[in-house]
Amino acid sequence: MSEESSRIRQSGEVKIVDVNNYLGSYAVAELRETLAGLVNQDVQKIIVNLSQVEHINSAAIGALIGTAKQLRLKDGDVKIYGLTENIRRTFDLIGASDIVEIHDSEDSALSTF
Repeated sequence: MSEESSRIRQSGEVKIVDVNNYLGSYAVAELRETLAGLVNQDVQKIIVNLSQVEHINSAAIGALIGTAKQLRLKDGDVKIYGLTENIRRTFDLIGASDIVEIHDSEDSALSTF
């Protein structure tokens, strides 16, 4: 992903993707590409920080769910944190919060790996 859209950092074995903008079509394609790249590099533990995101579309949620399902086949997982109240409500309404583990903070997400 471009530096305007996100950055990837590491904490131990966990890769953390900080998403920095509106997750519309272009940014979703970048997010999907970034997550797929990490999966292809055999990264098994990913946290996605959505604290700077004010809007997320269904394609972005689908990318997160798809990545979680892929990683679980490899004994890995994706966890997310930093959701606004509106984004959290969207996750809850469509059932995504039953599939992707949501945390209030990075420390909370890290502690579950």
